[in-house]
Amino acid sequence: MQEVNILLADDHQIVLDGLREIFEAAPGFRVVGQANNARAMVSIIGERRPDLLLMDLNMPGKGGLEILEEIKTRFPALKILVLTMYNSPEIVRRALALGADGYLLKDQGREELLHAIREVLSGKQFVSAQLLNTQPAIDPAIFPDDYQARFTLTERELEILRLIARSYTNKEIGDKLYISEFTVATHRRNLKRKLRAENTVDLVRFAYDHNLL
Repeated sequence: MQEVNILLADDHQIVLDGLREIFEAAPGFRVVGQANNARAMVSIIGERRPDLLLMDLNMPGKGGLEILEEIKTRFPALKILVLTMYNSPEIVRRALALGADGYLLKDQGREELLHAIREVLSGKQFVSAQLLNTQPAIDPAIFPDDYQARFTLTERELEILRLIARSYTNKEIGDKLYISEFTVATHRRNLKRKLRAENTVDLVRFAYDHNLL
């Protein structure tokens, strides 16, 4: 069997080290590089042309969901397996829609990882079994994770958050979006709840930290 070249992308070195050990012990696989952020990941793909990208979603800089479509467009032959802790149905759907060939949770073992890789390389789509019948995600405000919270925002909430970050008042936002000032105020309260923001400054900071402008 021809050796499969793999690029590892995760912002935790201990995860990268553990994955490398798995592939060094598994015949037919070769790690050709590792990256801890999106920019390095794209650069290495261009230089070394791996067969498979094994990537986490939450990395510094441009996140995984933002970069997936770009990678798939530039490197259509590249197989992409997401390896992450996020089990939100919305995040899973977005990842697959944007070009991921598979989605595996990090609580799986070595054999499930290798099985997922073989499925993806054979042209099949792989999703962790426990995700296939996942119930709607619990309100992320219960569990403090900015990355997951961001992807539970609706398109309207994202639109309003961007305008808040640009210093528009509720009335100005309402006029711009053709909705009432009361409706804007309701969206603002929901944004604060979902993002655990105490005030407008926290909302603006979140928008800047997550490149939403």
